[in-house]
Amino acid sequence: MATRTAPELPPFTLECPPIWCPVPARTHPQADGIDDHLLDWVKRTDLIRSRAAAERFHAAGFGEFAARVYPRATRLHLVAEWQAFNWIVDDRLDEGYLEGTYQEREDVVRDLVAQLPLDLRAPRASGPLTAALSDLWQRTASQHSWAWRERFATHYVDFLAFTLLPHSDPEKSQESPSDVTAFVRRRRLNSGCEMSFDLIETANAREVPASVARSDAYRAVRLAANDVISWTNDMFSIRKENARGDQDHLAAVLRNDTGGTWEEALTHASDLVEALTRDFLEAAADLRAVRGVYGLDEDAWTLVDESLTDLGEWIAGSLSWHRWSPRYRDVETTEAGAVPTYIERHLV
Repeated sequence: MATRTAPELPPFTLECPPIWCPVPARTHPQADGIDDHLLDWVKRTDLIRSRAAAERFHAAGFGEFAARVYPRATRLHLVAEWQAFNWIVDDRLDEGYLEGTYQEREDVVRDLVAQLPLDLRAPRASGPLTAALSDLWQRTASQHSWAWRERFATHYVDFLAFTLLPHSDPEKSQESPSDVTAFVRRRRLNSGCEMSFDLIETANAREVPASVARSDAYRAVRLAANDVISWTNDMFSIRKENARGDQDHLAAVLRNDTGGTWEEALTHASDLVEALTRDFLEAAADLRAVRGVYGLDEDAWTLVDESLTDLGEWIAGSLSWHRWSPRYRDVETTEAGAVPTYIERHLV
């Protein structure tokens, strides 16, 4: 039987190189106090109990994140609660995976998926995670069309399933990273960007017309934005991934593909993000150039045009938050196989 050889990890001092973004970053004018609101909400919904989890959660500034990626939201508190919930779920599945079996974690995901019925018949919640998701879904989906509900629910299932995937084998995240093509496909699914983009319509209380929302042209714009945002996250989070021995991130994949140093892999990643940002801008311009094909009146097209602007501001807002937040700078290093202290045990 072949012996597994752990891949070389990046130095803990590795820093993220500059990332180009031509879109000005904005912050919601009602951002003050949003992080305090979220801390109160996660405690009230029993998502966070421990002091370590509460301190890390509040310091990360997930409310600030929402205020930067949804800078013109009319329902800022609601989308901020969604983002806070999703960060907690992501940490629970991605960093807390060593607790319990894969089957138990898959059961948790199925329970979460069950909280998103399109007909809004709320199922019975089994704990804090499911209860919080059910409440978010009921308050959100009731304001949206059936088509939007289907789209969001599909994207949410993808997020949960592909966050689980790297840990289906307990040793998988310690192995050499996958090839670039497979990584790009999986990263788009587990990034959570698609459901977050759907929530732009929740934030602004206005849906993108279905004829455009289901088009490949609009999809191309979103995919480019997804790649920019998720790859940028990978670059900033390399210190946290290093602390867990996790190789499922962009720099590790590029280094494995091309050889060279970690610094060269990050520089390559920065170049790719710039190229994708330019592609996003061009894809948005292409869609605007063929607006007449969709047969929308001025008001309906305004919704499309605004959504393209919102996607650009998501890119800018996410980047500015990553530069600001201590989430990926102040990292708790754990021994191999140990779960960070801020992972809440009561959630599963």
